Amino acid sequence: MSSVTDGLDPRRRPAQASWWRRAIARTRAALDPRSAERLALNRAKWETLPAVTKTPQQAAGRANVACGATHGVVERCNYACTACYLTDEANKTPDLPFEEVAAQLDELRKHLGPMAKVQLTAGEVTLLEPEELGRIVRYARSIGLDPMVMSNGQRFVDRPGYLETLVGEYGLRKLSIHIDLTQRGRRGIPKPTSEAELRPVRNDFADRIRRVRRETGRRLHAAHTVTVTRENIDEVADVARWSLDHHDAFRMLSFQPVAEVGRTTDATDPDALSLDAVWANIREGVGLPLNRDALHFGHRACNIVCPLFVVSVGDRREVLECVPEGDERGLEIMSRLLGIFGGLGPILTSPIRGILRRAAVALGNPGTAARAIGYGLGRAWRKRLRLASIARAAERERSLRIRPWILVVHRFMSPDELATPLGRERLEACVFRLPVEGRMVSMCELNATDLRLRLN
Repeated sequence: MSSVTDGLDPRRRPAQASWWRRAIARTRAALDPRSAERLALNRAKWETLPAVTKTPQQAAGRANVACGATHGVVERCNYACTACYLTDEANKTPDLPFEEVAAQLDELRKHLGPMAKVQLTAGEVTLLEPEELGRIVRYARSIGLDPMVMSNGQRFVDRPGYLETLVGEYGLRKLSIHIDLTQRGRRGIPKPTSEAELRPVRNDFADRIRRVRRETGRRLHAAHTVTVTRENIDEVADVARWSLDHHDAFRMLSFQPVAEVGRTTDATDPDALSLDAVWANIREGVGLPLNRDALHFGHRACNIVCPLFVVSVGDRREVLECVPEGDERGLEIMSRLLGIFGGLGPILTSPIRGILRRAAVALGNPGTAARAIGYGLGRAWRKRLRLASIARAAERERSLRIRPWILVVHRFMSPDELATPLGRERLEACVFRLPVEGRMVSMCELNATDLRLRLN
């Protein structure tokens, strides 16, 4: 297998580059003027990663620098959840003025680069008026960030038109809705006793997202997040099945085992709520032996990221893994693709330019492109009977949809874990940071120390 750093920069050997490679590099630069900045930030991130994390499928420092988030924007919350990273002072903490929020976004843009994924979060940011939150969304997009509003969703129910305003007037394109039985304050179900009781709530938000897309005519990508406790871990499979049924509404499903931080009262259990324990339940729900190591983003002990595609024809669907478990050739192809396409901006922000950028990179790396095509044809041949059946159904139904779907498990650390050798290694490799007092701080450091309380 080639070195995992191969292809970090398609122009990595300019002195030996042929006229063809130089022409491709110039084309790429013209199509994506900010690619050089992304590549430089990616290289800097890669250099800081611990050696144990520099795996063939590592995306940090190759596909992306990291993810970021705001803090303190609105520390208040309209819920009183049993699993909560906020402090006892949160509801007494004044909201940040716009100028301070903008300064955080400027820092995030500086450290993470153009089109970096940034969560607009703190407590419940939708407690702001839609014009105030919309102003933050618009500013984040204006400086080249890709913001996602993190919410429990209650205000979208209580204030009809709130979400439509953010999407239609302020350009919000990404939203995350958190729903689980730890929440206290949801209308109609103040104290849910099971995830099954919350299925109508999930259905309502899936329908709401579809409706907002139709009414605004805008693209809106949504994620669904769930806290996992000892009380609901056995229902993770059912939530995963529900998410698969509604993958058109929520293209990402993320589970977070509860951590002993903030004002959490739910009991933690490192063994019962481990990444692998949660993953086993997700596999059961999806009905496939999903590859736990399809993609790494940061430290393997921090999260599981599994990119998938769902092919659907009417009520029929097929879930396709990017790299199935045990597929060494697929892992090699993944590594090569991460290397040569690293630093490119998201394709959906400008589809035509995005396709042309990727075409230019592929032409500049014909060997990798040929291997990837050959690999894809080989997998298609092995699934030829099933794919032929889908093709016949698509012809009858005159419809075929292929959508991305991402499964994530993210495990935050408790205070005791931070001080361990593994905890320090995880902090060094962290891919989820916030700007605090002139430095980029891990979310675990913010929540598992007294730092959030001091800021409050």
